[in-house]
Amino acid sequence: MMNLRLKKFQESKDNILNTKGISFIETTIVIVIVGILAATAIPKIGSIPSEKASLEGASLMIASDIRYTQELAMVTGTSKRIVFSTSNPNSYTFSPSSQYDPSGRLPSGISISKNLTIKFNSLGEPTFEVGDGSLIISGIEGTKTISVENYTGKVTLN
Repeated sequence: MMNLRLKKFQESKDNILNTKGISFIETTIVIVIVGILAATAIPKIGSIPSEKASLEGASLMIASDIRYTQELAMVTGTSKRIVFSTSNPNSYTFSPSSQYDPSGRLPSGISISKNLTIKFNSLGEPTFEVGDGSLIISGIEGTKTISVENYTGKVTLN
């Protein structure tokens, strides 16, 4: 009886230890399938999202620079302007300028489609010397509108 149990245990142990691995053919098929999926997915990842990211990034950068202009006017207690012009559609300027101002250069393929000059007073209130408080930027992916609200200077992206 003891011999029978030992024999069954030995057989089950041998079955566990002698399990077969993955064959060469199975491995080759998996590698081919992964290669096909990668070849079709990589081109789709490449171009379109980077263009969209460029427009999205530029709009966020401009919104941030408008907020910077407002905050700097409040901190220094003086007026500060940010000027967007279609005559120079790839950049914008600050007035009066300082060494701490952002570069004001837009990514390639992004341009300003509408003139706007915003002057923030020492309280952070905007006045629109040129334009109506909204700025349109264009890129390959489309357009984005950046709006600045009267009195508060709140910046919104659409």
